[in-house]
Amino acid sequence: MQNKAWQTIEKFHMCPYGADIVVGVSGGADSVALLHILKGFAHAQNWSLKAIHVHHGLRGTEADRDRDFVEDICQKWGIPCRVYYFDVAKEAQKRGLGTEETGRLLRYEVFEKERNGGVIAVAHNKNDQAETLLMRLCRGAGVSGLTGIRPVREVIIRPLLFCTRNEIERYCEENKLSYCQDSTNMENTYTRNRFRNQILPLLEEIYPKATEHIAQTAEIFAQEEEYLQKQAQALFLKALQRADQNEIALDAACLQNMHRVMQKRVFAMAFTELGVKKDVGSIHFELLEGLLQQESGKSFNLPNKITVQKNYGTLNIKKDRSESRNFCYPLPLEQEIVVAEAKLFVRTWVCTEKRTEKSEDSCTKVFDYDKIGCALSCRTRQEGDRLAIGNGHKKLKDFMIDEKIPRQERDGLPLIAAGSKILWVVGKRSSAEYQPDEATKLFLTVQIRRFI
Repeated sequence: MQNKAWQTIEKFHMCPYGADIVVGVSGGADSVALLHILKGFAHAQNWSLKAIHVHHGLRGTEADRDRDFVEDICQKWGIPCRVYYFDVAKEAQKRGLGTEETGRLLRYEVFEKERNGGVIAVAHNKNDQAETLLMRLCRGAGVSGLTGIRPVREVIIRPLLFCTRNEIERYCEENKLSYCQDSTNMENTYTRNRFRNQILPLLEEIYPKATEHIAQTAEIFAQEEEYLQKQAQALFLKALQRADQNEIALDAACLQNMHRVMQKRVFAMAFTELGVKKDVGSIHFELLEGLLQQESGKSFNLPNKITVQKNYGTLNIKKDRSESRNFCYPLPLEQEIVVAEAKLFVRTWVCTEKRTEKSEDSCTKVFDYDKIGCALSCRTRQEGDRLAIGNGHKKLKDFMIDEKIPRQERDGLPLIAAGSKILWVVGKRSSAEYQPDEATKLFLTVQIRRFI
């Protein structure tokens, strides 16, 4: 496995000679094996290693045990170690995210703080890759999404990405490396754990090498994605008539002659040039395709203050960079809507029992649907908005002041509303007026996912 890790490091040019490497160490088998392997290479490569452990404040004495274990092995191996402490549950509520996703974001914020111009090594393996690809496939993803976890992403490196979890555990056993078991990994509350503990093992009963083959598929998609992007870049430059920070002009006839697959990639590149990287999706590309067939002068607006217009033989994509942050999106039931300005996916559904879907990158609230009585929207605040708190109501402006929400954030704060009634100040508080009770017959669930 050391050879496999070294081949991965060399193939993807992960760590130059003399590099500073921040290693994320949780205390589990993956991260302990990663630290041990990097330590074995460090002297010959003149690497400087530093271990970072993040205490999430979630698992009581078990989390304390992990911290003590990481500090002990780092002291034994002569590797500097720093521990960071967070109240992840509180921070998740503040950010309006699930605890798993909040913990992940906090870890990478700490790694970035500590890397000092070097690289960040994390211990994702082939099983993580297979889980990720399956999850994205189930949510709906194109070739780009199905490339899975990449060995190198900017300053983040993953030397163990082509090793299976079984190989890693066997490596620890052969090298007499002890490690910690996280008991929450066996709980199936979160989506990833269900894929890890239930779905992948079932697939391996049918196809013993399912994990290997799914991970290989991610690599095939990665190679195809690289090729397609190169082709799309050439077509984008061919279609490009002019560009600045506020507008991209593309030749409409040139676009019409492209295959739809390439069209969408060229559109995506145009948005990227305007600084919009994650706020557009296939529904917007379909609108652009339709506009190409329309007569000159037709136009429409997209999220992120983008205006698209067909002018004779040119497709103009303009971005309004003024400071207004207002938005209002209808929320049809049983659909997921992109709220680009707030970088959110919002999904709603109604059922006859209280049911939520937990995942590591989302949070949900449940309301009494019969108490609402009108269409839902995700919007910014409006004059006269009030929030039910306890037995009374409070002006939304006063609530924001009491919650010490910075003035510059208030206008862009996403709200789930039914007409003028506020159901949920996302990431902050939900209305007491629409909470389910013993008389509730229909339960409305609102699920929020942030762009990752």
